[in-house]
Amino acid sequence: MKKRVHAPYVALKRALAGAGVTYKMVAELIGVSETTVQLKINGYSDFYISEQRKICEKWGIDVAVFFEENVA
Repeated sequence: MKKRVHAPYVALKRALAGAGVTYKMVAELIGVSETTVQLKINGYSDFYISEQRKICEKWGIDVAVFFEENVA
């Protein structure tokens, strides 16, 4: 199993769920697979700034969700 590079994006998970956004929808928006989105959200790789911007603009999510302490 791949090693995590950071803690999971808990705040992002909550924001997406609250907006009714699925990982599939995020994947289609940023042009990656659903598995890649899962890896990024769960801390196994990072989102590019351009991906963060697209997600935040599309669903009105504050970019702070990518920088908050991600405590479960």
